Amino acid sequence: MDADINLIEWNLETTETRKYRARTSLDIKFRDLSYTVGEGKNCKQILHEICGVFKSGQLSAILGPSGAGKSSLMNILAGLKKSGILGRVEVNGTERDFKKFRKQAAYITQQDYLLSDLTVDEYMTVAAHLKLGNNVSVKEKKSTIEQILKTLGLTRAQQTRVKCLSGGERKRLSIALELIDNPAILFLDEPTSGLDSSSSLQCIDLLRNIALSGRTVIATIHQPSSRLLDYFHHLYIVTSGSCMYQGPVESLVPYLQSMNLKCPNYYNPADFAIDVASGEFGDVLPKLISEIGNGRRILRKCPSSSPTSTAAFFTHDATFCYDEDANLGRQAETGAGIKQRFMYTAPFHTQVTILLLRALTTIWREKILTRMRFVLHVFVAVLMGLLYWQVGDDAAFIFNNAGMIFFNQIFILYVALVPTILTFTLERKVLVREYLNNWYSLKAYYLAKTLADIPFQIILPLVYMVIVYFMTGQPIDFERFSMLSVITIWISLIGQGFGLFFGAIFSIDVATFIAPIAAIPFLLLSGFFVHLNHIPSNLRWLTYFSVLRYGFEGSMLSVYDNNRTSLACSDSFCHFRYPQKFLQYFGFAQSSYYFNVVGLLIMFLVIRVAGYFALRYKLRHVR
Repeated sequence: MDADINLIEWNLETTETRKYRARTSLDIKFRDLSYTVGEGKNCKQILHEICGVFKSGQLSAILGPSGAGKSSLMNILAGLKKSGILGRVEVNGTERDFKKFRKQAAYITQQDYLLSDLTVDEYMTVAAHLKLGNNVSVKEKKSTIEQILKTLGLTRAQQTRVKCLSGGERKRLSIALELIDNPAILFLDEPTSGLDSSSSLQCIDLLRNIALSGRTVIATIHQPSSRLLDYFHHLYIVTSGSCMYQGPVESLVPYLQSMNLKCPNYYNPADFAIDVASGEFGDVLPKLISEIGNGRRILRKCPSSSPTSTAAFFTHDATFCYDEDANLGRQAETGAGIKQRFMYTAPFHTQVTILLLRALTTIWREKILTRMRFVLHVFVAVLMGLLYWQVGDDAAFIFNNAGMIFFNQIFILYVALVPTILTFTLERKVLVREYLNNWYSLKAYYLAKTLADIPFQIILPLVYMVIVYFMTGQPIDFERFSMLSVITIWISLIGQGFGLFFGAIFSIDVATFIAPIAAIPFLLLSGFFVHLNHIPSNLRWLTYFSVLRYGFEGSMLSVYDNNRTSLACSDSFCHFRYPQKFLQYFGFAQSSYYFNVVGLLIMFLVIRVAGYFALRYKLRHVR
């Protein structure tokens, strides 16, 4: 990867665009940073008045053993954690303003959560439209994309789908997506995770070049090789929530040696430093933390001449100096900036349009959501038609017909619910990454997601109903067919809404277990197993919360109400030859079809709103 990030030329023409795209070098300084989780007896302090500096133009690594607090530190600096924090974070000497900072920084997660059915070019185009907005022309966006892909070595993979990329290519794509709006600060959580040694070196070399272009690049690293460690300019080592070293990589071993901690020959300095931070060399950590001032001092190697700084010490191998940093008093990070309204680059309607087109593309290419579901609907519809062949107009089989109608609602509900859970819980990880990096608002995403699914939630139930309706011999009446189809489509839309709700709250394994069980009360209160007029009066109000009550009742009224004439009878006697009598048996005789339609509409709105707030809650507590 020989490309030089400094060669990127954005070639933007308008004055407004140049101003927006201007590169700004930002230094991050944090002082007396403490972080606490839990309350009362469960309270645990993760960071202990830690200090430090990460400068632009440098590739910085946060190193430390598991549980040392390195991920918590980076997440606080990136603005992902906002509660339980004491201390001060500064950007270029002034206290961080979250509204501005979110536009200047990008966070790249450890796992490369990407939509697998998009091509590299499609992904970059979506990111360009969302991140650059409408003030940048399509031509300029394409030029930006081409330059970034060329720089990151992804030009040959431009038309390749994400699922066909190698691990190194996926990592580079994750970085490329965040470089589109030219952020001044990059945060990366374990960027070499899952990569082989060659791909890891390429990735870190790329990050080094990005840093040399004037950006601030900060990455947490877990046990890097000695060769990989040499690519970093600045090293920050954390132990038990405190800083034990801050300075150049090449000064690490001499510094530890000056503290009587000699790294064995041919031993990885990073592994040795982690061993020290883990407490394997006795009670030396307090001394190391004190010597570096818990991050208040930055170690550097003094010139060969006599040191100019008074904060210096000598060993027989080298002279070290400290860059002292005045200590500010502890200050809570409660600024109004945390609650400031964030303005996205692309307007709301553009966000919805781009996300809608992307969602339609991924749904169309996703086998589970299209071909398999279509085949499933047709297969089950034909099976139902064969099992209940021409029972719709025969009073001798009227209970079979009612069972078939009830099964239709259950099938449509579940076939919309379960696939949505399976796909959305995976897509939610993509949403978290993009939302945290301010691609779009949650409202725009949720609206686009809802609109994208509507065509499929209409077409598939209609295909199912056409087959079942005519094979089972329901009345040849367009009005009745339309009424039944409307009920079925509403059930499908509500089922998909339940899938979004459970997928937003729970993990995929928990959601697939809880969601089907949560639908059991709907079955019991549907009016099929226990008729509505047989349910105890003190429990009857619960039926108004059952989506299947509205679905079953509305379907029965569609088929048997509206002055339907008497049914044929293939037996010697048919008790329910008259449809109105059958409706009285279930307690539906005094019901209204439109009451059930309104009930389903309200259920649809309630579950969609609940899904949105559940997703918003999840995003707020994702870190």
